[in-house]
Parts: sequence; structure tokens; C-alpha cells
Amino acid sequence: MIHKLIILRHGESQWNHENKFCGWIDIPLTKKGIHEATYAGELISKANLSPDILYTSKLMRSIETGQIILDVLHKSWLDHIKTWRLNERHYGLYQGRDKHEVYLELGQDKEKFQYIRRNYNGVPPLIDSSKDSSIDERYNNILNKNILPNGESLKMVMDRLIPFFKYEILDKQMIQLNKTVLIVTHGSIVRSLIKYLNNISDEDISKINVPTGIPLVFELNDKGELVKPSYYLDKEKAELGIEKVKNEGLKKKESEKL
Repeated sequence: MIHKLIILRHGESQWNHENKFCGWIDIPLTKKGIHEATYAGELISKANLSPDILYTSKLMRSIETGQIILDVLHKSWLDHIKTWRLNERHYGLYQGRDKHEVYLELGQDKEKFQYIRRNYNGVPPLIDSSKDSSIDERYNNILNKNILPNGESLKMVMDRLIPFFKYEILDKQMIQLNKTVLIVTHGSIVRSLIKYLNNISDEDISKINVPTGIPLVFELNDKGELVKPSYYLDKEKAELGIEKVKNEGLKKKESEKL
């Protein structure tokens, strides 16, 4: 049996637009981001895909994008599970910082900047947990607060994501219950799932970038193995978005209209 998984990065947020590290800080969508979310829903509908359950992070840019998609699909009643395991990578002290300013701070060292930003093991400077305003009441139900990050590499993201994805989403929802799952999440989470499902090496994942708002589809068998290569529902627009993300931070962001 073939099981379908639809994954996408949320639509453009205000801080995506301003070229800042978002991480766990809760930032809303821009007008462009709302349009991207609407377009994502239209692409899913056009591809005759019908999600049975929605997963998002605990952050509004993910939640809002998911809700817009469900509205477009006339499925606003769909079960919706929110989990911190799908939150964006925590960028530690870089959260809220302009990416280009961080690049300059690192001596315009492209290799060092991209190591922290894209390398599997690259960790940003950690933030003191007691001073981290991004950890708020939405995480009160987590009894052991020590499991919450204060700065993460992609490896650390995968350590808290993949067990949840494998057992709660892939094994339970997709394979056992045969549901088509829609995950609306963040760039680092999409990269982590691409790495896991495509068996991409630690080295090669640094070359993978993810556009905002374009659904990526995986078709898996009962063993959770790909039966065909994953594919974006708008390949051309995805490629343009990937190129844009690839170069973030290396140049100063020019002001543009939302």
C-alpha cells in the first residue's frame, strides 16, 4: 500500500522578510506568507491530495499556514495536532538577530557563517534558559523543562524530532491507520525529514535548502520506504525559493514591499 505524506515550510513570516533568525520566537505571516499558504492549499487540491490529519508546531506562522490550507481545502474541521517537536530549530543567542549582521560579526567568514547555519553539527551560541523569552506558557505541560533547547544544531533537532515522527506519525497515523498526513512546519524540520526519509548523509544535508509555502510530497510503502523520489507540487517556484534561501545573510537585505 502507498502512503502519502505532505510536508511544507510555513509561508513567509515577518522575520523571513526582514532576514532575521526566527527560531522559537513567535512571528506572524506577512501578506506574502498568507498568499503562499493559500497557494499551497490550491496546489494540494489540484494534485487531488486529501489530508486526513494536520500536524503543526506550536508557533503561529506554522499554525496559521496550516489553518489557511485547511480552509482552502474546505477541511477546517480536520484533526489538528500541535507539538513542540515540530518547532523550528532553536537559534540560541541568534534568535531575533539580522542574519547579515551575524555574518559581519563573524568577520564575513562565509564558511564559518554557513557552518553554524547549515552544517549538521553547527551550534549557535547558547542562550541562558532563564532569559529565553521564547519559552512561554505554551510549554507549561512539559514536566521536564530540561528537554527544551537553548540552541540547536540540525543533529539536535533530529534527536528530538525523528523518534516522534517515526512512531507517532509514520508508524501510527500513516501505516497503521492509512492516513494521508499534512505537516506544516519550519525549514530545519523539513530539512530533517528530507534527510531521514531520503537517507542523506550528514555532509550532504548542508546543501539542502527549503522554500517557504511549497508542498513537498513523499510516497512511502508499508515499511516507510520511498517508492519514488519526493517531489514539490510547484517545482519551478520551489527552485526559485531554494536559491533565495541559500543566499540569506550573505548580503544586506534590501527593503521591499510586502
